[in-house]
Amino acid sequence: MDDTQAIVDFLRDNYRHHIETRESIHNAVITGRIPAFDGDRRKHADITLQSVHEAQSMLELFETTIVAHLGTAGPMGAIAEQQLRILARPFL
Repeated sequence: MDDTQAIVDFLRDNYRHHIETRESIHNAVITGRIPAFDGDRRKHADITLQSVHEAQSMLELFETTIVAHLGTAGPMGAIAEQQLRILARPFL
């Protein structure tokens, strides 16, 4: 496996983990296992659901704008490779 694929796999797993974590927090708010902000469970649930959607959007953005163009010829492939490495930089 080349390092590009290893980075893709790592980031994909990381994004999926963020989704799972945020879904878990959202479910805990809904079920009352986590106390609501200022006692407003609905508001807290809305905030945590937005967080889930943000994490899902990051994975979708990663897959459609970076992974889909990796290995392609020309500027799109080069840009995708550069973006991938920029996203991975905090973990190196």
